[in-house]
Amino acid sequence: MPRDHLTVADVLGMHTVLMQRYGGALGVRDPGALEAALFRPQTGYYDDIVAEAAALMESLAINHPFVDGNKRIAFAAADVFLRINGWRLQQQPMQIYAEMMAMFESGTFDIAHLDPWLRRFARAGEE
Repeated sequence: MPRDHLTVADVLGMHTVLMQRYGGALGVRDPGALEAALFRPQTGYYDDIVAEAAALMESLAINHPFVDGNKRIAFAAADVFLRINGWRLQQQPMQIYAEMMAMFESGTFDIAHLDPWLRRFARAGEE
């Protein structure tokens, strides 16, 4: 089934909103890293949409395409990517973000851990 994917413009807009709402510097540090992160889920390598969302999340957080707010945009982009494709995260956003930060602190923020972690609360076709 074809998927809808986020564009650079989509993510730039989300980043602007996040920085205005929660604080932080605007600006792209590495345009190539941003494009690569957005292209990664489109490679055809991943088995399903949850794996694609995990890959997007990892790339945006680890590759630091933005001056500030890379972890925040990683979560927001993965959430929106799932939503535009009919999926929902069945967990409070602040709980998800807290778990993400714990993964960073423990050194487990990678695709091998993100994929099963997202599967715990990603659901198709639910509001």
